Amino acid sequence: MTSAQLLLRYQALVDRERELGESIAATEARLGSDPAVVSREEALAAAQANHDAYSTRLGESDRAREEHRSRLRSRERELMSGRVRNPTELMQMSEEVSHMKARFADEEAAELQLMEEADAAEAALREAQDELERARQASSAEDPGLREQLREWRSELAEVETEKDGVWEQVPPGDRAAFSRVRVRPAVARVANNQCSACHVTVTTSGLQILRKGNALVNCENCSRILVQA
Repeated sequence: MTSAQLLLRYQALVDRERELGESIAATEARLGSDPAVVSREEALAAAQANHDAYSTRLGESDRAREEHRSRLRSRERELMSGRVRNPTELMQMSEEVSHMKARFADEEAAELQLMEEADAAEAALREAQDELERARQASSAEDPGLREQLREWRSELAEVETEKDGVWEQVPPGDRAAFSRVRVRPAVARVANNQCSACHVTVTTSGLQILRKGNALVNCENCSRILVQA
């Protein structure tokens, strides 16, 4: 193989090394923390917080209603006791009791609405728990296949790294330096129909002659890539 062909092979191995590394990292992350499970865990946490908030509001509403109920009964007993004889006071007390009853009725209606919303929050919490369990089961079922794929990718990566290093060692030092100086990627491009396959500029006749001999590197005069005869 010529230096240009070796560099083309090296470039392909570098690309494959990167692809395998990305696949391995993504699969390791997937096995360590399944996005579907994480999403369901977050949904469950939100449902739990919502459920807890309703439980707190119901507790506060119950305490407030009992306080109001106690005051209402106390005023009703006082109104019916006969101790208050002044007509004006009796009228005022009667109106107060009526207002307290009306407010108590409103509070009961509000609590019924709150209880319905709390029941819905509890149902949503149970559903979130079920969805999390299903996601965990699905993740567990998928794990063996992912681990086998991971094993295969790691094995291939080791082979690619070994071959890549071996190919690089075969490239003369000067050509390695020339490859490293190319700033565009990919650094090596094939010649097809006498054109650089990367930028599609026609290769000079002298460049094509050198490529056919294969005894020196040829750079594209437009994009500076190292050229390889197809």
